[in-house]
Amino acid sequence: MKTKQRIFEFDRDFLRVRDFLSDMYGRYQRSVNWRIERWQYAFYFVAPMLAHWGRSNPTWETAQEAVHMLETSTGLWETDAGEIAGVVTIEHPDPTHPDFGEFFIQRHPDHIDLFPEMLYFAEANLCDPGQNRLFIYIEEYDHPLREQLEARGFIPYPEQFGIESELDLHRYPIPQASSLPEGFKLQSMADDNNLANHCKAFGRGFNHEDPLEWASLISYESLQQAPDYHKDQDIVVVAPNGEFASFCIIWIDIPNRIAILEPVGTQPEFRRMGLAREAVYEAIRRAAARGAERIIVGSDQQFYKSIGFVPQEKRIRFQKDYA
Repeated sequence: MKTKQRIFEFDRDFLRVRDFLSDMYGRYQRSVNWRIERWQYAFYFVAPMLAHWGRSNPTWETAQEAVHMLETSTGLWETDAGEIAGVVTIEHPDPTHPDFGEFFIQRHPDHIDLFPEMLYFAEANLCDPGQNRLFIYIEEYDHPLREQLEARGFIPYPEQFGIESELDLHRYPIPQASSLPEGFKLQSMADDNNLANHCKAFGRGFNHEDPLEWASLISYESLQQAPDYHKDQDIVVVAPNGEFASFCIIWIDIPNRIAILEPVGTQPEFRRMGLAREAVYEAIRRAAARGAERIIVGSDQQFYKSIGFVPQEKRIRFQKDYA
């Protein structure tokens, strides 16, 4: 079946790509592509957040400019029947971001013949002009894509890799009751939608002390508009002083019975108290109640292993440097 490439249009294509990613996960039964949470997180949170990173007086206009850059940096391939055959995109629409120049291929098993076109699109449109580089992380044994990358001069860096882990709820059931230190409590953003509290917890949870490096209220308001974001799946542990001490969001791909943790964090002064574990447990309980059977996280940290997560997917970096 013939295919054609065109520029992605948000209003027309966003939900179509979300459904494509869910369908392809069902076909592959592993994370060859992005999953639905990363697609939504990129447009509804990462882009608006980066638009305001290190700046005061954020506006919806600057947030939309970043979203528009992400939109115009995305290529989409369709069949003659109008079905999505593949997508190429970036995640960080900010040329100053250290990961600018990273691209991602969302593939359909019937259309891997599109790899040369997709790589041409990436080289023509997505290279980091400041560092003259383009890079991608692919599965260790993804031989068809690896062959195409190496043919175009991409070099593997096996020492640079990413791993995700998975928890099978049939094998590792989680506690059904919380166990928090005295004075702490579990709740969700459905109980108290205090965005300023959450923005502070998010920033400090990832070791950013400068408020200008925290997610802006606008970026969190945007996140809450994502189709698969639900306030009752945005879990926080509230400290006795009212601070959001720890947090996690869980995203659920109902057709595939999977759920994904993104993000998880704890403010520095509340670490090593078991708070993140309880937040994760509560998120998983809620996902299981909606039919999730497996939980995925983009990490192989000991914290997750201690809960029962098992490392699964390893992706290594391929990079091309330009003169």
